[in-house]
Amino acid sequence: MAELCVTLADGQSWKHQLADVPTVIGRDPSCDITVDDVSVSRRHALVRPNAGGYCIEDLGSKNGTLVNNVPISSALLADDDVIMVGVVRLVYSSRDPDQTTTSVVLVDQEPQRASASFSSPRDQLSLPLRRLHMLYELSGRLTSLRDGASLLDETMDICFETLRFERGAIAILQPGRRTVDWPIVRNLRGTHGELTISRTILGRALDHGERSIVNEGDSGTFDPTVSMVQHGIRSALCVPLIHYDEILGVIYGDRVSTGTVYSDEDVDFLAGLAQQVSIGLINSRLMEEQKLKVRLENEIALAREIQQALFPADLPDHDRFKAAALNAPGRHVSGDYYDLIELPDGRLMTLIADVTGEGMAASLLMANLQAAVRVTLLDLDDLSEMLTRWNRLIYGNTDASKFITCLVAILDPHTRTLHLASAGHPLPDLVTLQPPSCRSLEVAPGLPLGVLDDAQYTSVSLALGDAPCTLFYCTDGVFEAMDPDRRQFSLERMHDVLAGCESIDPQQIIGSMWQAIKDFVGSAPQSDDITMMAVHLPCSKMENGKWKMENGGRGA
Repeated sequence: MAELCVTLADGQSWKHQLADVPTVIGRDPSCDITVDDVSVSRRHALVRPNAGGYCIEDLGSKNGTLVNNVPISSALLADDDVIMVGVVRLVYSSRDPDQTTTSVVLVDQEPQRASASFSSPRDQLSLPLRRLHMLYELSGRLTSLRDGASLLDETMDICFETLRFERGAIAILQPGRRTVDWPIVRNLRGTHGELTISRTILGRALDHGERSIVNEGDSGTFDPTVSMVQHGIRSALCVPLIHYDEILGVIYGDRVSTGTVYSDEDVDFLAGLAQQVSIGLINSRLMEEQKLKVRLENEIALAREIQQALFPADLPDHDRFKAAALNAPGRHVSGDYYDLIELPDGRLMTLIADVTGEGMAASLLMANLQAAVRVTLLDLDDLSEMLTRWNRLIYGNTDASKFITCLVAILDPHTRTLHLASAGHPLPDLVTLQPPSCRSLEVAPGLPLGVLDDAQYTSVSLALGDAPCTLFYCTDGVFEAMDPDRRQFSLERMHDVLAGCESIDPQQIIGSMWQAIKDFVGSAPQSDDITMMAVHLPCSKMENGKWKMENGGRGA
């Protein structure tokens, strides 16, 4: 039986039996004879059967192939021919193998003990200038990648090229858990294609951030990797992927056919590579988080757009009444709600509400109330019955931690009366200029909507008088707005602003209040949703059968 005796530059040797199919020699792990030496090309030479023996062919290698010190492109082999593939020496023999020299076969040999060395992630890396330059060049390949999958795939390519892995894998630790995913596993061999990795080495990398070297045949009194030797692993490297103090995963690689051992320089090089990969993984994570943030911001912007469509598009502006409103969410979407609806008989229904909390959950509950208002509006004229029905709906659709304060009123311009009912909401203020005054309207408030299933509500009718006036409604975000020292704007300051208005035009009142709030708050962030609504009622005089429109200013 023909065979090749392979001897490496460091003196290690083994025998490879030739078969009736071509045998490829080279550095690539897919080769039949894999030699780990930089002088050997990835696919260097080919030995193939020929009539009466075997011949060797050079596969366009960089350093050429010699037979008995003569460069060849192809040659027929004879016994004891010496083939040089780079600095690797192969001796061809077609004689029957001597039993004393062939009794040791890799697949059948008794497992040798393996030495394992472990080092701390904080140990200094010791790399020669050549490998430092290599790391610098490789960092460009890694940092140009934008997604985690491409990064890990390229990393394993680099490991096979530079460290001559025959098998390799990358594990990623799942955030918040002690389990790992294996997104990259290369060149599987063995039963059912499984890649055997020592639990000891993996655990020390994941738990303590230790990097490891395991080599077959070295002396050692303690062997944590017997399972590796039993599975034919001749040498292995394992380093953690670490970003600051966070362990992200591991890079693992081994050899099962090449006898060259790994050195401290090899594990330091892999650790340096792992540092680059860890930064890339963090960058990839940040990029995914940024994409998610942009997607959420787009969805929130759409939600805000939809919510704005729930507010009335056109506010009344004619000789019976004139209105203005403002909604400023504390976050992207608001839990406040206001509505103004002109009834067929000429009256105006006004509503303002405030959902507990802020943000998306509050805005969804606000939309629930808006739907209930629109459904029941034409069926009911009794404000207390309206609140009772809305309360049952909100109570049935929310838990005890969510509720809504609500104020609903109907303004009759003919009788100049205001029918009013409150579900725990701040009462409106009546602002007049003749004489200048601001007073809060009084009504017994009921419980907020959603607190009790059988809550009862009452309504009152209030006379507004003949003088021009403006009703000012707001949510508690107005008087609870806070300055940088967390002092509140307060009801007193709000009433002072209303009493000091030079005009009772609704748009000017809201503009004055909004400016006063901004001046008070200054650089402090907005602490709550702010909603204001103002409705102006002209004087009661009529000319030629039409309401006389007041200008809303002093001296009107």
